[in-house]
Amino acid sequence: MTDISKKTLEKIKKEQVHPKPRWYFLTRDYFFWIMFVTTTLLGGVAFGMILFITTNLDWDIYQYLGLSLPEAVVTSLPYLWIALLVFFLFITYYNFIHTRRGYRYRFVVIFLISLLISVLLGFGFFHYGWTETVERQLRARIPGYQHMVYTGENQWMQPEKGLLSGTIIDMNVEEKSLRLKDHHGKEWTIDINNAMIRGNLSLAENMEIRIIGQQLSEDIFEANEIRIRMQRPHKGRGKKQ
Repeated sequence: MTDISKKTLEKIKKEQVHPKPRWYFLTRDYFFWIMFVTTTLLGGVAFGMILFITTNLDWDIYQYLGLSLPEAVVTSLPYLWIALLVFFLFITYYNFIHTRRGYRYRFVVIFLISLLISVLLGFGFFHYGWTETVERQLRARIPGYQHMVYTGENQWMQPEKGLLSGTIIDMNVEEKSLRLKDHHGKEWTIDINNAMIRGNLSLAENMEIRIIGQQLSEDIFEANEIRIRMQRPHKGRGKKQ
């Protein structure tokens, strides 16, 4: 027996080192695989939210906000969800390299594969309307969320700049006007006498619309253009909302 072997055995006896049981390594491996799957799913949610928020914006109205297109892009990017996506990708990488054979793969390979999976999941969540549900729940349950993410509601809730959005609560066909409740709960009288309506549907109660026009007073708005917001089909529910 070599001197190194003797010293190693003496150290093991002295420090009373005991080998860890097989179930410890199996449990540890399963834990990191579960965390890998979880963070990959969360990365998919984050990418789906990026898709939902950016596609819900109207990129042709930035001139009403006094912005150039590059300025509008910088203002509108969902930085919170981009940061969360990157965070989940790094946590996914960390979990994977701690699995039994994860150390064999390079960082770039793991990162790109995780990103690809998150992108595919994100498109799926977006396609089935689940990201809209997440957005609605976050707005309802987390105070201040609407200030952390620049969404379509933020973009269109600027009546002083000629942009207004909300839900029709009443219509007066004879006077060519309607009553609108905006996303802050305020009610408006909308003059639609000279308004151009974009979309294949007629205006109706409980319909969500976006308006370009001028604010005439505290609660009166003249519409030049009305855009009917089409609700995304929820595939899992079998019908449109």
